Amino acid sequence: MGKIRILTGVIGTEKGGMSLFAVNLFKLLDPEKFDVTFLSRAPHPYFEREILDRGGHIACIASRNRHPLRHRRDLDRIMREGRFDVCHIHLASASNIEPLAAAKRAGIPLVIAHSHCSGLSGGKLSALLHRLNAPKIRRYSDLRLACSGLAGEFLYDGADFSVVKNAIDLGRFAYSPETRERMRKSLGLEGKFVLGHVGRLAPEKNPRFLLETFAEIKKLEPSSALVSVGDGPLRGEMEELAVRLGIAEDVIFAGQVSNPEDYLCAFDCFLLPSLYEGLGFVVIEAVCSGLRCFASDVLPREAQVGGMVELFALDADRRELAERILESRQDPASRSGQGALLASAGYDAASLKRRMEAIYAGQKPENQED
Repeated sequence: MGKIRILTGVIGTEKGGMSLFAVNLFKLLDPEKFDVTFLSRAPHPYFEREILDRGGHIACIASRNRHPLRHRRDLDRIMREGRFDVCHIHLASASNIEPLAAAKRAGIPLVIAHSHCSGLSGGKLSALLHRLNAPKIRRYSDLRLACSGLAGEFLYDGADFSVVKNAIDLGRFAYSPETRERMRKSLGLEGKFVLGHVGRLAPEKNPRFLLETFAEIKKLEPSSALVSVGDGPLRGEMEELAVRLGIAEDVIFAGQVSNPEDYLCAFDCFLLPSLYEGLGFVVIEAVCSGLRCFASDVLPREAQVGGMVELFALDADRRELAERILESRQDPASRSGQGALLASAGYDAASLKRRMEAIYAGQKPENQED
C-alpha cells in the first residue's frame, strides 16, 4: 500500500500561527506513511527549508487578490494532477474557501476544513465574503475541525465539527531557572517585575490595552518592565504610545524571535488582552512554563488550563487589573513547569500525531474533552 497523499496549507512568506501549526503537524507525521504537499502563496515561503528538508513538497498558487482567475486555475491544476487522498485546509475565516471548493471539484476523497480563529480581521469585503461563504463550507468539506469550540462555532454556521487540540512541545516550553537568569541578565531585567506578552502587534491582539495596563503597573511598582515579543502593523504606533505614556524606557519590543520559550522563562506574569482568540495557544505555552496568566474573557475554555489563568473583561479598569496582576506575583524559587498537566489534558505532540494520523487514514474523530 502506498503513502497517503495530503495537500495542506495555505502558507506564505509570514510565520503565521496557522502556517506554524500546519508545518509542526507535518513534522509529526510518519514519513513512511504520509506524503505532504503545501499550497503556498509564494514560491519561497517562510517554512520552505523545513518542509523540503523533511521530504515535503511546495505547490505555488497565484494570489487570489491580484490574480483571482489564475488562483482558481492553479488550484484546479494542482488538485487534478496531484492524485491526493486528503486536502486539509487551515482557515482564519470563510473569506476564501476556494481551496475547499477546488478540492471538491477535483474529487479528492477527504476534504478537511480546519478553523483556527473566532473573530474577523480585515475590512468590510472580508466580512461580507465570510458571511456569504460560511454556509457553503458544509457542502465543500467532508470533515470540519477546530482548535476550540469557539473557533468551530465562528466558522461553520451551525454545521457539525470536532475539536482537535493543538500540540505543544512540552520539553521546549519547560521552565528553566538557568534560562531565566541568563535572559534577564541579557535584557537588563535583573531585580524587576516583568510583565510579558507574545503575539502580533495587530488590532485583534489589542496592544494598546497591554501598554495602558503596564503604565498602571509601573505607577504601583516602579521596578517593573514590559517585554512584548512579536511584530506587526501597529509596532510603530505602539512605540509612540509608550513614549506618550512615559514608559518607553521600561518597554522592550523584542520583535519576532526564534526562542519565545526563553522569554517566557524571563517573565513574571503573562498578559493577553486579545479582542478574540481561536484558541490562545500562547497562553498554553506560558502555562507550560509555569507562568501566571491574565487573559481577556474571550479566551476559549480549552486554553483555561491548570488553574493558572485568570480572566478579565475587555472594559476592565486598567488600574484594578494592574493591582490584581501585582497581587498574583509568585516567588520565582517556587515556580515550576506544567508539562505533565498539559500532557494529561491532551496538549502533547503524541496525542496530536495519533489523532491526525487516524483522521487522515479515514477514521471518524471524536471531540477531545477538557
